[in-house]
Amino acid sequence: MAAGAGMGREGHRPVRRLWSRRNPFRRRTDVLEGWAAVGAFAVFVLGGTAAGWAAASAVHEELSGRSAERVRTTAVLLQDTSAPTMLRGDAWSGGKVLAKVGWRDADGLWQTGRARVTGGLGEGAKAEIWTDTTGRHAVDPPPPPVDTGVQSAVAAGAAAGAVGCLAFGCRTVLRVRLDRRRADEWELDWARVEPHWRQGSAGPSER
Repeated sequence: MAAGAGMGREGHRPVRRLWSRRNPFRRRTDVLEGWAAVGAFAVFVLGGTAAGWAAASAVHEELSGRSAERVRTTAVLLQDTSAPTMLRGDAWSGGKVLAKVGWRDADGLWQTGRARVTGGLGEGAKAEIWTDTTGRHAVDPPPPPVDTGVQSAVAAGAAAGAVGCLAFGCRTVLRVRLDRRRADEWELDWARVEPHWRQGSAGPSER
């Protein structure tokens, strides 16, 4: 009774993995494939996290540096500005239109140029623009914090994905080569066993 129960428990045990040390059918290639899978996952988790953090930090630092190089300046419109329209695409730029403006730089000198200002204002009206640190050139406004966060997140995801593709790609290449090696080994084993199998013998071990 006890023996039957033991056999029942043995029959319901889950099949062990091929690269498990207790599996009698384990081959060296199976062990190598198993460790390759573990290594690929570890590289993806650790390397992907590190790469994502580095990429996000680099993008955030770059965008923050650009913001630090821009100065908000009060300018005077030198022409009337039309109201933004969807047809020209002005509405997609936050209601800003390109216009000729004048302002004073850091040395107090009068500068003129074209910058994006709120549409619908008349000549002589004041508008906020962005210039470089010298105040001599009008530049585009810095990206908002939300855009900075989004771009940093996108960079982190791309870097982590690249590491994952590299890790699992190498694992796939190794698996293909191991499959070819196992196929070659199987053909060699079959070449040794086939003659005895055709003669009804279990193999050279019985001779």
